[in-house]
Formats: sequence, structure tokens, C-alpha cells
Amino acid sequence: DSGNIKAGLEHLTPAEQAKARLQLVLEAAAKADEALKAKERSEEEAKKRKEEDQATLVEQVKRVKEIEAIESDSFVPQTFRSSKEVKKSVEPTELQHEPVTVGAGTVDASAPEKEPPPANIPTAIKYQDDNSLAHPNLFIEKAEAEEKWFQRLIALRQERLMGSPVA
Repeated sequence: DSGNIKAGLEHLTPAEQAKARLQLVLEAAAKADEALKAKERSEEEAKKRKEEDQATLVEQVKRVKEIEAIESDSFVPQTFRSSKEVKKSVEPTELQHEPVTVGAGTVDASAPEKEPPPANIPTAIKYQDDNSLAHPNLFIEKAEAEEKWFQRLIALRQERLMGSPVA
């Protein structure tokens, strides 16, 4: 290549020859830089693959240990419970309310009978057979709705404090 370069540069002035040589050097440096970057990228990819392989190896070891633990005699199988089943089982227990007692076993007569417990708040719209558009319980006083909401909030917070998962 050097013979071809000299032959190509003979007809140029010394300044033009220097400029052409500088251009060739810059092009060679750029090619060398690209080669180094490609090499670095391939090394990084190899490191990543190695780390992933190690991570999968760790996961495989963990999985094997978990399988061995399940197969051992000390493993106690438990039934699977979905979060939906837990919610369903919590709601019926909320419906059971005992009367409030004051003093020596007397029932508090000041509590209004018309006020349902917070768990009895309708959660779905139920349409009636007549020609009305919506359930009449949807149309309640604002103060009454806020009180029911407040009671429900207190009940949910108490459940949460007792360790029940509340969504």
C-alpha cells in the first residue's frame, strides 16, 4: 500500500502531500477506533452472557433446593387460597354483628334500628321488577351516605389492623 500511496502523491505539491497523508492517518485511526469499540462491545456482551448464565445457575440451584424441600418429609402441604376467596370469606363474617351492651347486659336502646351496619352497604346495583331505572337505595341523603362511608372506612381500617388483607 505504501508504494501505491507514494505513486499517488508524487504529482502533488508537498503541502498537498502532507494534507493527503494526514487524511489517510485520520482514516486509519478511525478504523482502528471502530475495531477497538467492536472488541469492547463483544467483551461486554460476553460478560453479560456470563453473568446471565451465573444468575440462571443460581436460580436453578434455588429451584432444585426448593424441590428437595417439597419432596422431604418435613414439608407440610397447604391449600392454595386466592385473594378473591379471602375477600369472599371476609365479607360474610362482617355481616355478623352482636348487639352493643352497656352496663350489666342491657342492650343500648339509643342506637337507631333503621341504620344498617356498615357491611350492609349495597355494593352492586340491583334493579327491581317495576319500571324504575335504578335501585331506591342509590338515592339517599348526603349526610347518611357520608356516615355509611365513614363507618365502612373505620371497619376496613380495623380489619387491616387485625392483619386482614384489605384491597
